[in-house]
Amino acid sequence: MALVERQRSSHRFSAVDLFAGPGGLGEGFSRAAFELVASVECDPHAVLTLRTRIAYRELEVIGKPSLYWSYVRGEVDFGELLERFGEIDRKIGRTLIPETISEDTRGRILDRIVSSYSKEGFAGVNVLLGGPPCQLYSLAGRARYSSMPEKYNTDPRIRLFEHYVYYLQELQPDIFVFENVYGITSSRLEKKHIPEILLEEFDNAGYEVPALEAEGSNTFRNCILNSVSFGVPQIRKRLILIGIRKDIARLSTQARDRIRSFYEEFSGKADENFSPVTVREAISDLPPLRPGEGSDRWFGPYESAPVSEYSKLMRQGSEGVINHRARNHMDSDLERYRYFIEHAAEGRRVTLEDLKRERPDLLPKHRKLDIFLDRFKVQMWDKPSSTITSHLSKDGHYYIHPDISQLRSFTVREAARCQSFPDSYLFEGPRTEQFRQVGNAVPPLMSEKIALRIREALDLVERARLRGESPDDA
Repeated sequence: MALVERQRSSHRFSAVDLFAGPGGLGEGFSRAAFELVASVECDPHAVLTLRTRIAYRELEVIGKPSLYWSYVRGEVDFGELLERFGEIDRKIGRTLIPETISEDTRGRILDRIVSSYSKEGFAGVNVLLGGPPCQLYSLAGRARYSSMPEKYNTDPRIRLFEHYVYYLQELQPDIFVFENVYGITSSRLEKKHIPEILLEEFDNAGYEVPALEAEGSNTFRNCILNSVSFGVPQIRKRLILIGIRKDIARLSTQARDRIRSFYEEFSGKADENFSPVTVREAISDLPPLRPGEGSDRWFGPYESAPVSEYSKLMRQGSEGVINHRARNHMDSDLERYRYFIEHAAEGRRVTLEDLKRERPDLLPKHRKLDIFLDRFKVQMWDKPSSTITSHLSKDGHYYIHPDISQLRSFTVREAARCQSFPDSYLFEGPRTEQFRQVGNAVPPLMSEKIALRIREALDLVERARLRGESPDDA
């Protein structure tokens, strides 16, 4: 069952996910009935997570989901599953491409993508997905390089978007989705804005971005979307560019219009009475933990009923709680957490400046405290969470649980809930890497709603083709 209601469609559509991470973007498209013919990712822990998710989907298809949970609980080895179900092994081998995209490897990766979609029964790719790693595009990343412009411009990560453009040119999908931090809109490569470069490259590859036409300018302002508008319990602003091949846009102006109207619907301005999903709705049904308690893998069956429609949604297809273990914290940090939680419970946001004035004995012994005044932050029960980031892999100070009786930071599962990953989604690897994967991902619920709109557009294109229309008729 999909996370959100979807229209019936008899058409099969394919998707390729570049820089896939743990699969948030691809998960949304999979739940919207797209077939993921290739996921390309280089991080070994994220690759294991993608592998496990493919197995989950395939076991569901053949009516054997209980075997997935046997694996999660450690009752069977993954190798045993692959020996028993050879087609799952072959599916993983075809569709999961564990490689770093570079000038040396991208041709080989392209061959594997073509081979995969051919073996899956497709003549080409309908949708190209991707969010090139964005550390250097973010405001924080650029700040670190502010005094080193030459080093910034020569860092190979700044040009990762060029690989995305390469696959766009070579695969010529009907539609593309390009996701990144909103900081990329003001990023420069040498003396040129990266958005300007992107638009030129998309245009040269034969694509247009309908939302930019609707805005009447190339500011990208209209393409900055907040995950909270998609029912995700998290404030997360991201650049989402949806492009359509020019010949297809001519073939079906309705398809182009469906993409354009998507931005109007989810801009956050369409419904003034919109009520965001809160942290309470997202995580308060999960088992309470004290520091150090829980499990990095199978925790156990649910201990209480869901508390909201959102928590019901997250539980679909899940036998229980996984990736739910609390960090150990130093006693000094726990006392700081207590201070911040007590004030948060009274509706007061406090910073290290307040701590310095009211409890100087609890002040951390760090340099540059004046720069990181909000280093400790409680996630408020009745608001969406702050942006979940990969910094969670280092410490949880910015994600303090609002329940003072638990006195700790978020677990991987709580962060995943705020990212809209379903409870059945197992993050592989050490807990540090699990946090990193969750923080770097696209919220699946956001992705699914993007996918459903794109499916509507592709259905319109297919209808135009069935009527015998061609781009030249437009």
